[in-house]
Amino acid sequence: MKITGLSHLALACRNLKEAEDFYARILGGAVIRRIGGTESDRQAGRVPQAIVELAEGVLLNLNGGEPEVPEGHFIHWAFHGDAAEIDEWIETFKKEGIKWYGPYGHGGVGNVSLYFHDPTGYLLELTLAFPDWPTAKAEVQKRGGLFGSTLSTYDPDEWDREHRESGG
Repeated sequence: MKITGLSHLALACRNLKEAEDFYARILGGAVIRRIGGTESDRQAGRVPQAIVELAEGVLLNLNGGEPEVPEGHFIHWAFHGDAAEIDEWIETFKKEGIKWYGPYGHGGVGNVSLYFHDPTGYLLELTLAFPDWPTAKAEVQKRGGLFGSTLSTYDPDEWDREHRESGG
């Protein structure tokens, strides 16, 4: 017995139309189905929902329920993006007034993260894969980013020294 995949992520949203717009227009998803909008749905007590496909096999079930937004950095959802589009993402966040953090590098790996909030307040991460750690480090430094997470940061050169000395 084993899990074979992820079916969907369900997010309760304060404003379903605003959430639909964010996930479709800003993140490039497509609304593939709406539920709960007909008179028969309302009579049956169905909660209004929008199913958004962000990428192949990545489904979000946005619903008009009462959100319980978790607090803290380590409760978030991460999506892959194209590293070549890092500046476009940053500019979009700025232009759209989206609360965001980063870029953040992560010692020893080529991933760079941009953290941001959706309109309801959920913390999301865009993971951008650069070829290797030196490239990711340079890309983060070029943009004045940090290393670590929104909770704690470190000096990447110190990280390099420590791991070179320890052989790790």
